[in-house]
Amino acid sequence: MKFLHLYFLLNEPVDGAVAMPLPPEVMRQTIEASLWSSEEKDKLRQHAAYIEQRFPVIADPISAFLEIYQEALKTPQILGIANPIAHTAHHIRWVEKIFSEGLEKVARETPPLHLWTGLVPVEVEVSLAELLRERRTALWVRTAGYEQFSLPNLAHPIADLREVGWVHSLFELLFDWMYFEQRPLRPGDAIEVPERGRYTIEDFMPGTLALIEWRETNGAV
Repeated sequence: MKFLHLYFLLNEPVDGAVAMPLPPEVMRQTIEASLWSSEEKDKLRQHAAYIEQRFPVIADPISAFLEIYQEALKTPQILGIANPIAHTAHHIRWVEKIFSEGLEKVARETPPLHLWTGLVPVEVEVSLAELLRERRTALWVRTAGYEQFSLPNLAHPIADLREVGWVHSLFELLFDWMYFEQRPLRPGDAIEVPERGRYTIEDFMPGTLALIEWRETNGAV
């Protein structure tokens, strides 16, 4: 059985909670690794206790997340939710917003990936073989948390951090296609994303696939 591994961050201890902040390594992997602003992270850093939670994914993962959110809103003193698998964390007000504005149906059709998944920068060595194939960038960005949905994570090279927003939106388009069409990408695939480009798919690291911009030398798509 698959589980979602989360931490409920609390303003103050309650029964069953650990009466201290998250361990430093979990803090780095969640709050500090998230893409939120410094002000948003500061709010999460103020937590005084936490409850570690493992939730079974009995039905589909989207339903599981929504059920977890309903449970979170019943938790006294909750401040936010941290997700080490997805390398992210967020404030409880985003959970409140989904239910107060009746966005449950929207979340099922357009998953709020900014809450449930994250991005991780990765530096790689550029080998001679890669140079010969005109791949000179050592900086990549990859998704984190797609495995919660039984999907491979995706990686894309970037020239600098200003490209992260564009690449993130590309990842989200591919997530929707893989998840709702039930067609996970595999090494050797070739795809065309409207207005985004043509790519071949290769292994990047265990559980993660690389999006390689298609060139004539790559072969026909």
